[in-house]
Amino acid sequence: MIRKWLFLGLVLSLLLHVGLIMWFRQTRLPGFNNGPVNRLVPLRVFNVKDITIDEKLLDGSEKAEAPKPEAKPVIKPLDLPDEHPMADVTQGKLTPAAPTTTDIVKPIATEKPAVEASEVQTIAKVQDSAQQLMEQDLDSVNASLLKDQPANAPHAEITLPASTAGDSAKSDAAGMAAASGRLDSLLSHGLHSGDAPVTMPGGALFEFDKSDLRTAAIEQLRLLGEIIKRNPNVTFSIEGYTDSFGDAAYNVQLSQARADAVRTWLVQNMDVDPSHVTATGYGATNFIVQPKTVDMHSQASINQEELVEQGNRRVEIKFKFPAAQ
Repeated sequence: MIRKWLFLGLVLSLLLHVGLIMWFRQTRLPGFNNGPVNRLVPLRVFNVKDITIDEKLLDGSEKAEAPKPEAKPVIKPLDLPDEHPMADVTQGKLTPAAPTTTDIVKPIATEKPAVEASEVQTIAKVQDSAQQLMEQDLDSVNASLLKDQPANAPHAEITLPASTAGDSAKSDAAGMAAASGRLDSLLSHGLHSGDAPVTMPGGALFEFDKSDLRTAAIEQLRLLGEIIKRNPNVTFSIEGYTDSFGDAAYNVQLSQARADAVRTWLVQNMDVDPSHVTATGYGATNFIVQPKTVDMHSQASINQEELVEQGNRRVEIKFKFPAAQ
């Protein structure tokens, strides 16, 4: 059955191909000529204008004349100015050439203007008057400064020792030695209610007019830290004081900074409980040595009073025991 259908399909395919071949042979493609040669490209017509041909070229008797070359433009030479060499070459050596009159350059600046003698005298007078006015202003400022200083009762001049600074250093060293002995005693025998405060000289603890601790005072601060750690029930009050010199507000600020410096060192280096230590600056108060009137115009009087008031520049450590129950 399948072979029958295959044979029928083959016959139909052959008939279809034969019909297509006959149809293509009878059909003409538009745009192509009907000649014996079939062209795939259609014919194209070109229109050409009239062409003039020399008869001599057709006869071959004469050759056509070659075209004449085009005339080139004439270039005129440039008229350059004569150049003067800066140097002449003679046997391999350079010899500078003499400059011409045109090479000389005129100076840009003219001569300095002459100053008349009258103008010089005028300038000198102005300078002298300005200097006199300046000196007068300085004298008036000095007079006003002296006038604003507080008046002090005059007193007999005090003879200074040979070395004020040396005496001050000796006094600070003695005061710190006494403080060390007192701290050793408290550390050995214990702290008791009613004990007097420990006084440390400010000159031994700090630099002049500063709140930076001296290295020499570290050993005494270690003893104080051990006493604080051994008495956890006691509150330690660090109080700073200054002498009577200087501004009152500044003295309070300086004394507070020094008391804070001692407390901060104890907390950071001795592991002291900060709640058991307070720091307060009282400035120029609670004098150990009562100040005297000083002649502010006499530096010797000022130095002597500063030496006398050295004990007022100090740090005191006071003890506060808990209330008895």
